[in-house]
Amino acid sequence: MTSIEIKTFFDKDGNLLLQLISDSGSGNIKELIEFIREYIKVQNYRNEKLNINQLRKFYDTFLKIFNTKVEEKEKKIQLIMLKANAEYSAKRLHTNRFKEFLANRINLVVAQNGDSFNACLRAFKLHFEALVAYYPKN
Repeated sequence: MTSIEIKTFFDKDGNLLLQLISDSGSGNIKELIEFIREYIKVQNYRNEKLNINQLRKFYDTFLKIFNTKVEEKEKKIQLIMLKANAEYSAKRLHTNRFKEFLANRINLVVAQNGDSFNACLRAFKLHFEALVAYYPKN
């Protein structure tokens, strides 16, 4: 895996891309985890391992957004704030690849409206849930 970015959560038939929630296929969840956790230091860019507790905090915040009974516009605002929190956290903890992961997925979701927004939000929930499930404990 050379990039953390995805262009969509779905295949051409509108089904969730299975590699986003499983450990098989190209670009699967385990490859994504290795990419997020890879230690790297190049000039001003540094990436260090995000621990499971840090990941769970972001996931718990996402779940609160997902489960809240507010309008789509408010959910989008909350998602954008979650992205901002990841940016802040990355500056302190040097978890840049996780920040990039979260920003990419949130951008895909908030770019949608109506039923597409809800479908992307559900797809991101499953993807994020799989990330937490497969993420190493240390």
